Amino acid sequence: LYVIDGLVIDNNTATGMSNILANINPNDIENFTVLKSASATAIYGSRASNGVVIITTKKGRSGQKPTFTYNGDFTISTALKKYDVLSGDEYRNLIESLGMSRDLLGTANTDWQDEILRTTLSTNHSISMQGGLKNMPYRVSVGYTNNQGIVKTSKFERYTASFNISPSLLDDHLKLNIN
Repeated sequence: LYVIDGLVIDNNTATGMSNILANINPNDIENFTVLKSASATAIYGSRASNGVVIITTKKGRSGQKPTFTYNGDFTISTALKKYDVLSGDEYRNLIESLGMSRDLLGTANTDWQDEILRTTLSTNHSISMQGGLKNMPYRVSVGYTNNQGIVKTSKFERYTASFNISPSLLDDHLKLNIN
């Protein structure tokens, strides 16, 4: 069970997703806490029987001057090693040495690991602005992640946007948190 800024997120809330955490830009997370005890079940019910991950996102502070932050990285990925397998010629020779016919095996010598694996460049960028007018802290962020997998058909791409404003009204008797 995930609780993000007080909002409970579970598998019923996030249909069609393999992992709800893939939607959150890591640069937007202030802290997270893992609860794995009877107290978690007492607070959140049977949905929390496997534990609760509580995530708090970053926010601005009252009176803070606007602050801009940029995080970015580039990553080059490649297969660490290839499996040592028989070439087409070696496989055909093995079949022939076992007394079987190699007539139907053709003459190709394709290295399938070279055909499906690649060296990739992945990138991750995030920019945010946070601050606070007199009684109104705010934070705005956008992010982009593009991870090309080393298997040619794999890819993870994510666009994120986050907005938070937390005004304090009526002499601090009413506090709102809008995400």
